[in-house]
Amino acid sequence: MILSRFLVAAALFSGLSAAPLIAETSSERQTLFQAMLRHPSDPDLMLQYARQAVKEQDFEAAVATLERLIDRDPASVEARSELAAAYFALGANEVALYHLKILQGSDALTPDQQKLMARYANEAQDRNAKSSFSGFAQAGFAVLGDNGKVGATASLGLVHRYDPNGPSGTVFITTLRADYLDFGSSSTTGQRSVAFTYGPSLRLAGTQYGPVLRPYLAVRSTNDNKIAFDRDAIGFGVSLEAPLTQSWSTFANLEGGKIRYDASTVDGNYVDGQLGLIWFLGRDASVRSSVISQKVDIADPLIESDFRAARVDIQKRLRPSFASYDWKISGFVQTETESFTSGREDKVKRVGAALQAYISETVYINSEVQYYDRNSNVVGFEKSEPLFSITVGMEF
Repeated sequence: MILSRFLVAAALFSGLSAAPLIAETSSERQTLFQAMLRHPSDPDLMLQYARQAVKEQDFEAAVATLERLIDRDPASVEARSELAAAYFALGANEVALYHLKILQGSDALTPDQQKLMARYANEAQDRNAKSSFSGFAQAGFAVLGDNGKVGATASLGLVHRYDPNGPSGTVFITTLRADYLDFGSSSTTGQRSVAFTYGPSLRLAGTQYGPVLRPYLAVRSTNDNKIAFDRDAIGFGVSLEAPLTQSWSTFANLEGGKIRYDASTVDGNYVDGQLGLIWFLGRDASVRSSVISQKVDIADPLIESDFRAARVDIQKRLRPSFASYDWKISGFVQTETESFTSGREDKVKRVGAALQAYISETVYINSEVQYYDRNSNVVGFEKSEPLFSITVGMEF
């Protein structure tokens, strides 16, 4: 596919698979460079060298080579798409947009590729704006598999980005997430939660593709349909995304602050930690693994606890032959242990899968199934429950 390499490199621009510069040049790239010296007018060698430079995150070298290639062959779709992706990664959005507009006017692109170029041009314009909003909203129904009870479910997510100093500078990010799941007062299954965060996103390498550090303020509130678990929290955190290669990235998050549970009306402290690794299988697929830890320190033995979990998420975007728009398949497995000061210990296993089928560029139908299984050393706390849901949503 002509633009498959563009998609992988463009992921660097979106921050999903970005990586820092690699100090040493690989033997493969050195071999290509020597071959270019012997055959300086060979366009295939120039394109291979540029692609290898992109793979090694040396975008400046890729741009220099691709600009020479474009001068020789302005009609080369492959060279121009690689050049647009490299400029994206460098944060030169205006230049990337210039090349994207040329690609959009090319007769060599299929209608699907034209739509793809338009999508990336819109994304580049959004990234180039000082202030931008994005988000999603979805609503539908959920069914408890053990008793067939039907309830309502809805989610809303908003992100505001303020970028006063350009694409390689500090970006101030505000997020708001609200979730609702309710089966009526007769059921203990259900949750209503709101989470707000605000803080700067600091690009430590001063480029689009380097490691990103984000200190933030967090405010969270949860009503869990169980009085003992209704809680409000305010804290500070810091997250780090540190790319390793084009295919691997690591992330970490640490957050702590004050927490209050309605059942005890006693203030306490909490600390959350997460450490993980992401494997990018190209632009359209990823595997994310993480370990999670939480400590709640509060003067109530029924609530004070240590929580530990391990989780694996997978995601794949594809387009079936009969569909006009992309579909997204995802799944997760999580195992967790929570130990309370009172002596109670719960062991929980969660597994889930979802299919998000787009019926337009922004509107989708999401079908999801989850299974929750909790074993406890205290009688009455065991629980096994499947959950099915269907929602209609829109991204904006």
